[in-house]
Amino acid sequence: MKKKEYPNLFPKLDTYGPPKESINKPYLLKLGASFRIGMPANQSYLYIQESMTRKKSNLNVLHPKKLFNQIVVATGILELSNSKQKAILERKDKNDFYVGLRRIYVDINDAIIAKEVIPL
Repeated sequence: MKKKEYPNLFPKLDTYGPPKESINKPYLLKLGASFRIGMPANQSYLYIQESMTRKKSNLNVLHPKKLFNQIVVATGILELSNSKQKAILERKDKNDFYVGLRRIYVDINDAIIAKEVIPL
């Protein structure tokens, strides 16, 4: 039995697959790359964490008013087993983000798409 073919009503519109402008290439992360921290996607940052282990009590610790518009530098790259990259970021002026918090961990590709981190 032959499969029934339907006519293409909009031949210029490609309805198969994601739209071409929504395809994002992964960011090529290098040590020493500079970033600016943008506004959070929600009430709090989704892809910026203060530690590698994410606890429920730590979800709202990173306050957007203190992190917004900070210039940060990538000091380390972590390659996770699910082929995602996490960047270790420190402030460019070597000060703490908060008292005792020198570095933050960022899921770099998702944070760039959400504009939580902007490459310079």
